[in-house]
Amino acid sequence: QRKSFIMAIRMAQFDILTQIKGFKPILLLDDIFDKLDEKRIKKLVEMIDNKVFGQVFLTDARPNRTKELLKGIDVRFLEIG
Repeated sequence: QRKSFIMAIRMAQFDILTQIKGFKPILLLDDIFDKLDEKRIKKLVEMIDNKVFGQVFLTDARPNRTKELLKGIDVRFLEIG
């Protein structure tokens, strides 16, 4: 629950910054899929697909999981290894 609460705060910060600045800030999500349950992951992926956010940077210790979750969405992957 705490992780979901933190995510909700981050989304609120995103909305406030968007309103204040007049444009969507870059959203950085570090290893987010480990922190959310399946329902919240699905909602986040829908939001990414519907372009609710501007540019999104995701990091994940399990890149294959991220590729599977974002399959069918117009995204670019960068692997640094």
